[in-house]
Amino acid sequence: MIRWIPGGQGGSRVPDPDDALRTAIEHERDLAWELYDFRPDHPRIAELARSVLEQEPQFTGMIILLALHREACGEIEEARTLLQDLVARRDRQYVNAVKKLRDLEFSDRRFGEARRLAELALREDPEPGWLDVMALGSATVFSGDPVGGWDRIDEAVEMAARQDPERHADALGQRATRLLGSGAPPSRFMPAAQEALAADPGEPLLATTLAYAYLYDYRPAEAEQLLRRVLSEDPTDEIAQGGLTVARAFLDPVDRGDATMDALRASGMGEIAWRILRDQMFGTGIEHALAALDQVMPQALAESMRAPLDREAAGASRGEGSILAWHDGQRPGSGGTWGTGGGFRLMTSDEVADLEGRIERSPEDWPQWTAEDEYFTLILTDDSGGYLIEGPGGRLLRRRAGAPDRQEAPSVADWLWDRVAAFGGHDARPVGHAVGDAAGGAPAA
Repeated sequence: MIRWIPGGQGGSRVPDPDDALRTAIEHERDLAWELYDFRPDHPRIAELARSVLEQEPQFTGMIILLALHREACGEIEEARTLLQDLVARRDRQYVNAVKKLRDLEFSDRRFGEARRLAELALREDPEPGWLDVMALGSATVFSGDPVGGWDRIDEAVEMAARQDPERHADALGQRATRLLGSGAPPSRFMPAAQEALAADPGEPLLATTLAYAYLYDYRPAEAEQLLRRVLSEDPTDEIAQGGLTVARAFLDPVDRGDATMDALRASGMGEIAWRILRDQMFGTGIEHALAALDQVMPQALAESMRAPLDREAAGASRGEGSILAWHDGQRPGSGGTWGTGGGFRLMTSDEVADLEGRIERSPEDWPQWTAEDEYFTLILTDDSGGYLIEGPGGRLLRRRAGAPDRQEAPSVADWLWDRVAAFGGHDARPVGHAVGDAAGGAPAA
């Protein structure tokens, strides 16, 4: 508001120039924020923010805006320095600066620092909101404590119901999305997705992923219903298309009387369905793992590998086609190059075919195998009568005569990703992959 100062001829009043200047500064401030909302990397944002700060240094919210602008421009270190300096001032923007720095560190995958800042924000804010608790939950998940972080996210949803009921549906959706994005097991994700969809039935990603959780839980009819609803809205949704194919793979044999749901459960089809979703979402299938291995394989391991089969021959073999198209096995006796301590090496396509033929011809000599009614794929051998096979549920099992099968890894892909991580490569699996599901399945190794 313009203040009028008495004075001048006839006692008239003139506008205070300080008010006019402040109005102009506030206009520049507001314009800078509007530009950020419209286009975060707009070059005028920095110009306006600096102008405001030069004229009114106490408007330190402009430093936050400048940091957000630098982050949007990809200048992460400059954004970090701006926010760190503002935090050090401990002025009236202190808590806001801590929160923005927390978010920057999380997006830059510095999860330990993001967690520290999230805890600091909750201590310093006299009225913390549910989003701040949820941010701490996510930082906790990604800094190495998935279960503790998911519990925090649950707390945030409860806070939203009490403090911000109009946004409770948003909190439910955020929880389900954060659980999915961090690899929570189906038993944890499914009820969260159910609540989120009940509050907002129009969210296709949650509907699709909930359908996969239903497949994991051997509820294929409910999965099919959800997936058909998604596809009626978007027939091009590839994840939903794949899910519907899997759902019919459950239902068709049962409808024909060729299988029972108990038999499908024994075969581990639910685990396979959930892993299909994970591999599609995160790029964690066998072929992705093999490509990652190529980047980090020790020389001795690489030198032990045989040449690849062509894709047609690999697909027609009795072994794992993706692996055989990568390398057709390893030299005998080279299992130690994997560094697992078990001495297992990849089998060649010829070795797989030969062993399966001997088992089929003389089953009495191979009592640990039931080739006629058992699904398995031979993958590795220790050259001493031990084998790693892909068995029910896609699990990688260790098999040896005179001993019960033992799970080596939840899947062939997981075994390969474990090797990628051991060799110093980037493990693409979601952070929660190693958390076992209460409804079935041991933790990943």
